[in-house]
Amino acid sequence: MTKGPPLWLKVVLRAERAVGSRVEQAVHSDTYFDVISELNRGKGMLTGRVEGLSKRIWHLANLPAGSDVRRVREQLARMERRVIELSKELDEQRRELELER
Repeated sequence: MTKGPPLWLKVVLRAERAVGSRVEQAVHSDTYFDVISELNRGKGMLTGRVEGLSKRIWHLANLPAGSDVRRVREQLARMERRVIELSKELDEQRRELELER
């Protein structure tokens, strides 16, 4: 005696068949991509405004804003890369001097 899938699974599969094709058509439509594009543009504008406002507030309190911290982190990363490069160059020069001796 074999049992079929549970009732809940049958309901889910039936609902997916009823709704799935419509959703699939919707997310492949030009309208969907236009809406998503506008939402992303709006999100970007809103994020920029909020970041600008928060930056001014932090600076009024004489504290670094997130953009300031990000810039310092980028500078630090560049400095770390440069220190590594210089260390490698020094190691090469040391090896060359040892070989000459």
